[in-house]
Amino acid sequence: MGITYTTDQKTLIAAARSGDVASIQGLIEQGFDIDCELKYGSSALMIAASRGQESTVRLLVANGAKVNRRNKFGVTPLFEACERLHYSTVRALVELGADVNMLHNNGSTALLGAAMRRDIKTVRLLLELGADMTIENFDGWSARTWAEAESNPALREVLKVPKTEIHELHSEGEGASENGEKAPGKVGKAMGNNAFWTVFMRAASTGDVETVRRLADTGIEVNGQSPNGTTALMAAVKNGHSSTAFELIELGADLTLTDDDGVSAVEWAAKKGQQTFLEALKERGIAVPEFKV
Repeated sequence: MGITYTTDQKTLIAAARSGDVASIQGLIEQGFDIDCELKYGSSALMIAASRGQESTVRLLVANGAKVNRRNKFGVTPLFEACERLHYSTVRALVELGADVNMLHNNGSTALLGAAMRRDIKTVRLLLELGADMTIENFDGWSARTWAEAESNPALREVLKVPKTEIHELHSEGEGASENGEKAPGKVGKAMGNNAFWTVFMRAASTGDVETVRRLADTGIEVNGQSPNGTTALMAAVKNGHSSTAFELIELGADLTLTDDDGVSAVEWAAKKGQQTFLEALKERGIAVPEFKV
């Protein structure tokens, strides 16, 4: 069911999109709440930031708009400006008090988002504004570790990842011990296959079954683990993509692997209340333990 806006709210939204400072000033003079909650918990400031309306951003913040407000998806005005490459607006928001290291709902920072998009200019700007490259999201990725796994020289350079460090990670990622035998424990934990980290995990997280299948056909390690032990199967389960999870199981994903907190994909399904997925596992003859959630 759609949200119904008042006439003043509609005026505010249109003015924030177009940068109509005069209309917003008029609403302020009438005593209208220019920081009222809009659809999905967004605000006029988020709209103005997403359109790169710097003057409007400054006016809204000066009149009480919360610069670090997050909508229901965890998006802030700064995230909006970064994703749409409005560099002067990004600077203005930080100058006005935006937390450059504020977290999205998935634990990501604006810097990690820019790194994953290979948006070098935004990465450089956020670092200049004080962004921390070591903050990890809930799957254990930081901008720094993402750059270590990437094959993009410009991204590695701006995040100061030495070539020697990359080579060490590649050799560790093969899971081999000094005598040449396969080492026990995590599979691919040290990011030995760049394609896995930059495409495969993302495809699993977003439910992109076709990409998962295509990459699996290339021989990619389906049981590789991210810095905090998350597998592609766990990522699919945590994000509610059951069909992708079952595809990964068919491709050899190991249900018994656990992340660094000792949680398996099956337990993640229980934690997320995915009873349909758990019942489907049982129907396929896969033992599903009872978990205390």
